Amino acid sequence: MPIVHRLVAFLLLLFLAAPSARATEMTAKFSRVGSSAGTLEKVQVDLDWPQGASQGRLRIHAASLDFPSMSYRARNVDWQCPLQRDGALGWRCAGQARVEGSAAMPLVLAISPAMVEAELRVGQARLGFAAPSASPDLKRIKLERIPVAWMKAFLAGLWQEGNWTQGEITGRVDLITPSRDRMQADADLKLAGIGLETPSGWLAAAGLQARLQLDYREQAGRQSLGVDLDFSGGEFLAHSFYAVLPNTPVQLKVRAERMAAGIWTLPLIAWRDGSVLTATGKASFDASSSLSDLDMNVAIGELGSARDRYFSGLLAPAGFSDLMMTGAVRGSVHFRAGALSGFEVGLDKVNAIDSKARFTFAGMDGTLRWTRDVSTLESALSWDSGALYGIGLGAARFPFASRAGELYLATPASMPVLGGKLSLDQFRWQPSSGEQGARFELGMTMDALDMASLSQRLGWPPFTGTLAGRIPTARYRDNVLAFDGELEMSVFGGRIGLAKLVMERPFGIAPTLSADVSINDIGLEAMTSAFDFGSITGRMDGYIRNLRLVDWAPAAFDAKFFTDPKWPGKRRISQRAVSDISDVAGSGMLAGLQAKVLKVFDDFGYADIGLGCELKENVCRMDGIGSAGDGYIIVAGAGLPRIQVVGFRRQVDWPTLVSRLKAVTEGQAPVIQ
Repeated sequence: MPIVHRLVAFLLLLFLAAPSARATEMTAKFSRVGSSAGTLEKVQVDLDWPQGASQGRLRIHAASLDFPSMSYRARNVDWQCPLQRDGALGWRCAGQARVEGSAAMPLVLAISPAMVEAELRVGQARLGFAAPSASPDLKRIKLERIPVAWMKAFLAGLWQEGNWTQGEITGRVDLITPSRDRMQADADLKLAGIGLETPSGWLAAAGLQARLQLDYREQAGRQSLGVDLDFSGGEFLAHSFYAVLPNTPVQLKVRAERMAAGIWTLPLIAWRDGSVLTATGKASFDASSSLSDLDMNVAIGELGSARDRYFSGLLAPAGFSDLMMTGAVRGSVHFRAGALSGFEVGLDKVNAIDSKARFTFAGMDGTLRWTRDVSTLESALSWDSGALYGIGLGAARFPFASRAGELYLATPASMPVLGGKLSLDQFRWQPSSGEQGARFELGMTMDALDMASLSQRLGWPPFTGTLAGRIPTARYRDNVLAFDGELEMSVFGGRIGLAKLVMERPFGIAPTLSADVSINDIGLEAMTSAFDFGSITGRMDGYIRNLRLVDWAPAAFDAKFFTDPKWPGKRRISQRAVSDISDVAGSGMLAGLQAKVLKVFDDFGYADIGLGCELKENVCRMDGIGSAGDGYIIVAGAGLPRIQVVGFRRQVDWPTLVSRLKAVTEGQAPVIQ
């Protein structure tokens, strides 16, 4: 725009200075015409003003046009318009401009002693320019529905990493350039459907609706930037922070300064979303544009709304995409030299409910503080009630302390669980540092937890007995939770022990668990009664080694169950139990009498019972207490009538085996093929 008005002004001066007899036609040629806004190459200007006419005709043709500030380049530029007086000293020319055979674009140029103005229309978009004579350093650009693609270069000058992908801009931009080393840009813009991304992917936006007020200043290598954004919709992503902005007003204020050394500081960062979320702070970056220092205070007054708007990008990767939350949270976070140096989190009547029923906590209150300083900070958290995988947790209070980068439980804490008591003996946590991820360790004791209640919560058959044990230390690092010590359950008069317990992604996607299980002196009569299985007397021992569950479903193990040979009592197995075992294993019965004769008896004596399964790749390799030709013995009879149960298939599909076991414990009669 400034280029065109300079050409026209120059030609008009020649026209006015020329003798009237020769002033009807005039041509000027320029190899190059340029300004701070852009450049025209191989320019020809023709002016035709018939003698006595009230207006003339102006034509400007250029081989090429380059507007770097608008990211615009074109060839074969041609503009023709009727030139006429506008008042006593002004001129006006309104005509059609074409670029390399494009459709006509209305272009208007008005020159007066007070102002030079121009306006270009391209479809629904309008681009205007104004240069007031009273302020020679000021150039005003007027925008109406201008695609951001037109302004990529200008916007890149303000922020080099920003890639503006879509949307329209309406408003004004004032450029003030009093000297080569000084520049000021003042903008008041309406953003509609804006898309934005950075090459590294740390920042992205889509569908942003906002009003942007911008104040940019540059002088002697120093830069300052003031940004006021009033959002009214759209999506926003910064690292793992993802926001879905509401239609109600959300304000963002940023003040930034860049010194000659190229280091940015942000003396003010402020975000306000009504009572839902407010945040204020300041930050600074090092020479590599990495975060150096940060101080941020956050207040969340409506945790449920804030969860939907701001925290889904953080919760979903951790496996909590449907976490329901209510209450209020406040907090602060501090970084020094690029590392977390401290934080504080306060809870006010917070409730958290996992839709997958993995946990529930109600009435969480208190404050949690952590610091890298050598001085000690004390804090405490509490809840009214909770649950883990359906297991109810009573009210509890946890006193914490922090010192030298470690958060730890100041004194042991306990809570009522399943009619017994669960004690948290120790807890220590350290955040990630460098390449080392976050880690924590804890120790706990379980005392007299009722197995009947546990069975009811987990939908198991009605076990009897108690669960007790101590885990001296459980360590969490790199998303793996490993337990020292052994858990012990007292069930059916015997004992089940869990050792080498390790959990990967315990609350994440597809959690896995590995352990070794030992089984000693389980009362078979009580157990078979609880599982609605045929009656067996005696006691059972066994093991499950190298157990591995993926998403709580068995993926591999080596299991063996067998009767205790030292049990002194009578060893009897009911007719139904013989049938149930045969159905589960897909077995046949070999006996000295025919099966129809066996039906006369209610139970039988046995010498040994044993069954094994080694699970790999969803197939169980079956075994028993001995071989019987190609088969394996499951029940070895004793006395008369004498029975023997033999399994003939060594390889059994795991889902088939599970369905058979489910069928017999529910009183159904599966079909054995």
